[in-house]
Amino acid sequence: MKTSRSACPKYSARHASFLANLRRKLMAPVPHQDHHSQDETPPAPPPAATSVFRRVLSLPAIISVVIAALLLVFMVTRFDVDLSATWDRVASANPWYLALAFAVHYTTFIFRGARWRLLLQNAAESGTTVPGVLYCSQLVLLGWFANSVAWLRLGDAYRAYLYRDEQNGSFSRTIGTILAERALDTVLVALLMIAAAPFLLDRGNSVTWVVLGFSVSLVVGLTVILLAMTWGKGFLLRRMPPWMAVRYERFHEGTMGSFQRVPMATAWGLLGWAAEIARMYLVVRALGFDISFPLVVFLTLANALLTLVP
Repeated sequence: MKTSRSACPKYSARHASFLANLRRKLMAPVPHQDHHSQDETPPAPPPAATSVFRRVLSLPAIISVVIAALLLVFMVTRFDVDLSATWDRVASANPWYLALAFAVHYTTFIFRGARWRLLLQNAAESGTTVPGVLYCSQLVLLGWFANSVAWLRLGDAYRAYLYRDEQNGSFSRTIGTILAERALDTVLVALLMIAAAPFLLDRGNSVTWVVLGFSVSLVVGLTVILLAMTWGKGFLLRRMPPWMAVRYERFHEGTMGSFQRVPMATAWGLLGWAAEIARMYLVVRALGFDISFPLVVFLTLANALLTLVP
């Protein structure tokens, strides 16, 4: 015996409502997905392991490795490097000191990554999330490697490019944080060199005075640049084309906005330079050289001056 719909009004109403909803969903037009829209939600970032792998095997990283290899070949073949004597010196070194120096060296990237993250947070727009210390340290390491084999501080631009590409940030604002980072480093290096200089000036070496004068001139030059950026901002923006003015304003915000929580940024910077000095001291001890600690400090910082300018 069949049961009519009228005999089960509750079932009939539920069934009719379901069919009506299904019909509306099937007949509704599919919304157009504009893949080029500026308001489209950006894709989720790749997993950390995939991101690191992609950066290491990127074209700039591969080019940097090739350039470094060619530079080593050029130095060995053109400057008559005694490879056997070099190897004998390395083989006779204390392996424990070398291993410790290797570990200490890579802590510098952790300290500098923490400082750069702090500067990024200082300069970030409201509501922007800054990635963690490990991520920032990875970018600092990759930028350092690129700077080691390239001119004009291209590693800094590469670091800013990676941050923009992976975090959807502003390239100009990120470059501004890196300029602030260089300014803080220059001041710290100059102060540390001045602190070590009294132990070296009694040797009558004019090189110490030259390096000190160079470090102080760098501090003065950076101060002039930062003051000019502050006082001349309006003048420059009025004379720039609109597309350039927008980018310069972001660069200015990234640079000047970074100078907040300076004591904490200074502490991270001091830890980084202390690790650099410790690494040099451990290498000197491993190779058996008789060099005083103040001279180790001075040599480390004098070499660092070359990494602070293009």
